[in-house]
Amino acid sequence: MALIDDLVNALTVLPGVGPKSAQRMALHMLQRDRNGGMRLSGILDRAMREVQQCRICRNLTEADVCRLCDDPRRDSSLLC
Repeated sequence: MALIDDLVNALTVLPGVGPKSAQRMALHMLQRDRNGGMRLSGILDRAMREVQQCRICRNLTEADVCRLCDDPRRDSSLLC
């Protein structure tokens, strides 16, 4: 049961997710939606490896420069 406990504890890192909510989420994925859990784990793994901060505005992006800063119509003299 240690692996289930580890999953529940890992889910509590999300804001607003306490032990009871994390337990419900873990049990739901394990009992009723394993495909959804596998999809979630794959996307989470990929996002943790590939998403970074834009070197200009520090917004989250998969590229070196986010799509907003990279837009040729953007007025670079303005912050927002």
